[in-house]
Amino acid sequence: MLGGLVAVAITIWFYKIAASKGVPAAQWGIAGLISFYVPNFIWSLLVAKPWLASLHNQGAAFKSSLVGHSSIFVGAAVAYVVWLVFLRNAKSAETPST
Repeated sequence: MLGGLVAVAITIWFYKIAASKGVPAAQWGIAGLISFYVPNFIWSLLVAKPWLASLHNQGAAFKSSLVGHSSIFVGAAVAYVVWLVFLRNAKSAETPST
């Protein structure tokens, strides 16, 4: 649930910034969504799930909760880096008039 809300917020964030810069907003909104979900999914499968299994065996409920939500933080961090590197410096594709 929380991951879905963060994904929607990131998509809207990318969309609004792209629209204000005059670049294709829908494409950047989708790029923001993808930049959140791909690392989120990879982190969940490769790191969080095995880590959670070991924490459940130890009975560490609080750590399990943090690890369970860690993929959200990883996805948000990667989306921020995509914004920082690509969208922040994006320029409008308008052709200059001659």
